[in-house]
Amino acid sequence: MSTVHVIRHAQASMFAADYDKLSAHGCEQARTLGEVLARRWVAAERPGFDAVFSGPARRHEHTAALAAAGFASADLSFPDPVVLAGFDEHDGQALVVAALGQLPHDQPGLAKLATHAMDTTVNPRQRAKSWQQLFEAIMRRWLRGGLELDGVETWPSFHQRVRDAFATLRATAKGEVALFTSVGPTAVVLHEVLGLPPERAFEQAWRLYNTSITRVIYSGDRMTLDGFNEVAHLPLGEWTHR
Repeated sequence: MSTVHVIRHAQASMFAADYDKLSAHGCEQARTLGEVLARRWVAAERPGFDAVFSGPARRHEHTAALAAAGFASADLSFPDPVVLAGFDEHDGQALVVAALGQLPHDQPGLAKLATHAMDTTVNPRQRAKSWQQLFEAIMRRWLRGGLELDGVETWPSFHQRVRDAFATLRATAKGEVALFTSVGPTAVVLHEVLGLPPERAFEQAWRLYNTSITRVIYSGDRMTLDGFNEVAHLPLGEWTHR
C-alpha cells in the first residue's frame, strides 16, 4: 500500500495583480508545514518522502520548495518534485469573467456580488466572501454543463486531465508520496476516490485550508481516503482559506 499526501498550496495573493505568488503569510505556512512534518517523521523514524509531485503553478512549486527545507534540515528524503501539468488549477477567474457576460438579466444578485468583490474599498474579508459566493454559483453551472464559454476549459476536459495525472502518479510512485496542488484537482481526487457527484466533491474541497493535507491510500486500482483537510501543523490563528 502507498500513500499520497495531497497538499493544498500555501496562501496566495488574493486580489493582487499576480495571484500566483505566495503571500508573506503563505511563505510562513509552507515553512511551518515542512518543519512540523519533518519533526513528526523523525519521531516516527520515517526516512522521508519516496516521491514528490507538483502542479505547474508557482504557488504549487514554491510551497513544495519551502516545505522541502524543513525535510533537508532534518536530513530526510524530499526528492525534486516532478511537475505534472494535469494537476494545474482550472482558471477560475477567467471562468467568472466570461460567465458574467452570459448570466441571465433576472439574476441581479450575482451582478451585485461581482461588484462587491471588485470594490477595493470593501474590507478584504468581505470581498473574499462575495467572491466565493459568486464563484460557487458560477462553478455549479460549469459543473452541470450549463455554460458554453469560448476559451474556457470545460468540466469534462478538466476532470479528464486531472484524472489522467492522478493515474500517472499512482502508476509511477510507490511508498510515501507528496502532491502539491490546488482545490480543483483535489476535488477531482475526492470525486474519484469517494464516487461523489462533482458538485458535492467541490463543496467538500472548498473547505480546504492552505497547506492542508488530504491523504489517499492506494494499491493498484484500489483507493481509500485516509484523512481530509488536516492542518494540525499550523497554529489555529494561521488557518486560511484564501
